[in-house]
Amino acid sequence: MQPVHSTTLVLCLALVTAGSAFAGPPLATDDAGTVDVGKVEIELNSSYGYDRQTVNGSTTRTNTADGEVKITTGLYKDLGISLAIPYLFNERSNLDGAVSNTDGFGDMTLEVKYRFAELAGINLAIKPTAIIPTGKYSNGLSEGRWQFGGTLIATKEFADGAYALHANLGYEYHHYREDEGTQRRNLWSGSIAGEAEVAKGLFAVADFGLATNPDKSSNELPVYALTGLRYEINDHLDVDAGIKFGLTRPETDVTALYGLVLKF
Repeated sequence: MQPVHSTTLVLCLALVTAGSAFAGPPLATDDAGTVDVGKVEIELNSSYGYDRQTVNGSTTRTNTADGEVKITTGLYKDLGISLAIPYLFNERSNLDGAVSNTDGFGDMTLEVKYRFAELAGINLAIKPTAIIPTGKYSNGLSEGRWQFGGTLIATKEFADGAYALHANLGYEYHHYREDEGTQRRNLWSGSIAGEAEVAKGLFAVADFGLATNPDKSSNELPVYALTGLRYEINDHLDVDAGIKFGLTRPETDVTALYGLVLKF
């Protein structure tokens, strides 16, 4: 398994009233909410993944520990910008006893989100995205070139935000530094997520998604399912944790997710 070195550019559809709820970690599915003008949110996200794959009789076991700092702020009403800085603490691959290790910074992601409409209780937003080649290409931590994409987002709240549904439909175009005809450039993704407030400030979340396989030699789609909890301790701090399961071989078998969000 190779680590994920770029952030998926998502064209999202989610269902929400014009409320203030945010999907947030540990969900992979985005929402249409934006940070208020002058406010700042700092996400500190981490994950630990395990994957086992057997190809032609050879088995590769991969353990991955990584993290990300994501800073988001509001520029104008319904307009926000964010910068995500990923770091791979360690990826240890064991191929039939031969061990390799990789670590370092990955490609940063710059996003601008604009919530442009509310239709029948559905908020819609657009999110242009740029992936900046800041990772070390020779270590497999970067695709070596700028990547661009866009995102269309939405969410629907119920019972004053006690429940919410989100759905994403995404597209990304990859301009590889070295393609050699082995990688797909046009990648699609889709996901749906839900969250429910099960106690004051405590939300149970679930997420399901699939995407195009970038490897041209396989038509098997990466498919995942995710479940977890998010606890809003106060107006300035959220904590979250979750488990993501790979339902098909291209996805990492299991990943533990955990993090916190600071709000200023």
